Amino acid sequence: MSVTWEPAPLKGTPPEPRSGHTFTVVGTKAYLFGGVGRKDGKACALGDLHALDLNNSELLNWTGEVGGAGPSPRSRHTCTAVKHFLVVVGGLNHRVRHNDVWIFDTKQKKWTELKVQAKDAEDIPSPRAHHTATLVGNQLFLFGGYAGHGKSCDDLHVLDFGTALEEKATDVVHPTWSKPVLKGKGPSPRFDHSTTWFPNKLAILGGRDNMTMHGDVHHLCLDTMTWLEEGKEKPKPYSFDIANHRLMGIESVPNHKMFCLTGKKGPNAFLNHVDVMDCGSMVWTTPNAVGEPPAPREDAAMTYDPKTCKILMFGGWSNRWLGDTWQLNVSPIIGPPYAVFNVDPDIGPVFGETEVTIHGMQFKQAEKIEVCFKTGKTEVISPGTFVDATKITCMTPNFEEFGAVEVEIRVNINNEGWTVNKMRFRYFANTSAKNCLAFGPGINERTVAKYGVEIPFLILAKDTCNAKRTSGGDDFIVEVTKEDDPRAPKGTVRLVDLDNGLHEVYYSVPSAGRYRIDVGYDDLGEPQEIIPIRGSPFLMDFEDPWTYKRTSGAAPLKRKFGQITSLSNDKVALFGGSDDGVSVLTTGADGWTWDTASADGQPAARKFHGQTGAGGKLVVFGGASLGGEEMDDLSTFTVEGTKGSWQTVEGVKPYRAMKSRHQLIRDEKEAAEEAAAEAAAAEKAAAEGGEGEAAEAKPEEAAPADAEEPPAAPETPPPAEEEPPALEANEGAEPAEPAEPELDED
Repeated sequence: MSVTWEPAPLKGTPPEPRSGHTFTVVGTKAYLFGGVGRKDGKACALGDLHALDLNNSELLNWTGEVGGAGPSPRSRHTCTAVKHFLVVVGGLNHRVRHNDVWIFDTKQKKWTELKVQAKDAEDIPSPRAHHTATLVGNQLFLFGGYAGHGKSCDDLHVLDFGTALEEKATDVVHPTWSKPVLKGKGPSPRFDHSTTWFPNKLAILGGRDNMTMHGDVHHLCLDTMTWLEEGKEKPKPYSFDIANHRLMGIESVPNHKMFCLTGKKGPNAFLNHVDVMDCGSMVWTTPNAVGEPPAPREDAAMTYDPKTCKILMFGGWSNRWLGDTWQLNVSPIIGPPYAVFNVDPDIGPVFGETEVTIHGMQFKQAEKIEVCFKTGKTEVISPGTFVDATKITCMTPNFEEFGAVEVEIRVNINNEGWTVNKMRFRYFANTSAKNCLAFGPGINERTVAKYGVEIPFLILAKDTCNAKRTSGGDDFIVEVTKEDDPRAPKGTVRLVDLDNGLHEVYYSVPSAGRYRIDVGYDDLGEPQEIIPIRGSPFLMDFEDPWTYKRTSGAAPLKRKFGQITSLSNDKVALFGGSDDGVSVLTTGADGWTWDTASADGQPAARKFHGQTGAGGKLVVFGGASLGGEEMDDLSTFTVEGTKGSWQTVEGVKPYRAMKSRHQLIRDEKEAAEEAAAEAAAAEKAAAEGGEGEAAEAKPEEAAPADAEEPPAAPETPPPAEEEPPALEANEGAEPAEPAEPELDED
């Protein structure tokens, strides 16, 4: 993004060149007051008030002096717009500093001195200049400044206007000064700094004192009145020391923007730079400045016109007083009072007609909502539809003429300006079914495929230019049918869009035989037409995945609740569910053979038991008899050849059902109550026994008195308070006042 400098288009007679003045927008006028310059050939403080008409942005008009008698001439004061009033505080005139408050009613064209009360004298700011005053809500926050005689200030005062600026106040509330209690470590004493506001914070940047310039940044949290010193919220220093600059917080969506302009970073090192901080990320950037910038300067006056998104600047000091008027167009950074965040979906075909939802904030119902799709110098406007304050919908325009490109989407509501947030949408060329490919084991006739087992293949989407698609969203249709019986049950299919032009396909069939795999592309047209991709249909043969073994020997009868367990690499055992004994199946290379083991020592027949193999043995535990009685015995079966033998494991504690969690909690609670009761009873018994012994004890049996306490150590008197070291010969001398541009000569 870039900003544009240009000399302001003017008519009328501009004010005399000056510095240390103020420039303030109220409604459709910008008011310039005071400063220091030349009058009748002599350097002096000025007290004139000039108005610049902003109604015609193509030709601004200096209309001459306005207002009658007002504040005494002054410079380095502050002037703040509050409603339709200008509020002037403090300032300097030939080393005389002020702390008075004046208001100018822009409707009545009249000056009035505001009599401000205070609870305590220290609540009133001392006379000063080079300070800052920032409007926060309906209060004016005054910070720092220079009070003369080498005194830089670091105090913060708050002016509450009460009902002084109300046109129809029923109950009069006098304006008051107060000095809030602040937490944390704030800025050091300074002047020629700059201050601004963004949501919930007061920001202070740079400045100087009698010895040095500053580049530090401080934020005051206005919710807690705490200077932010730690963590992520602690502001980082500015890139260099700076003073006599201008800091301007401007409302923007979603985050305010803070501009730092002009100033100086050393003796005669004047600046004409433009830096911007996003108050959300707290990151400073230097935008590209288009046009020839104004001469470097300090002590200039600036104001912001929200109707044109331009910063206006007049005058300043650059080893001479300046009287030029400039404007800086910051609309590409500030944008309108609404913002866009993202678009859903963020991709669509070049033939358009995809409905997208634009998400943002502070949208409003309007007759005209425009959505711009732009790439390079090409832009197409589509009408938008208001949904709510956070959503606008529109249909994407046809971009076939421009091809598959990425575009930037911007929104304009009622010609209030195009959004500045970057939001991208990708167009893709139409998918061409005849160019799409399928490959993989799921359509390779050499694959030994089994029914009931899922098998994959891939679809590669290509567009009309035979280029591989790089995004998803294509609608492929895959159907699996039996070749010789299309009415037979179909195969099951699932597709996975990898969002990069590839689509994974997984399918399985319900029985053996030859199947036909049709792969088509739905072009989303009306009526619907499924177009086969290259090579479709594909044919695949499926086999039975099961191998059916013939067994010899006495096979066990069918049963319920039997369990089969592996005992070794070539033997499995079947037990339970009937009165029959253990059946052992040997799975040798010469064939599979069933044998029935001897029933000697065999435990009772059962069901629902636990059964596993361990160390070549079959382990059986518990369960229920065939009649339903619960069992808790433990037995093992050891294979011996094709037979085997049983052994009952003795000496194992009978199994007990595990208690439920709720029962365990109840048991713990009961045990704790019993322990508490026993402890109370023991304490009571001990107390009763002790009283009886004391009653029976004789005086001479009383315990001996404790040994005398050692005498307390005498207190050491605190050392006398140290006297401050004597001042050296010239340490007590008052430092000279800082040089004022009003004293400089051309």
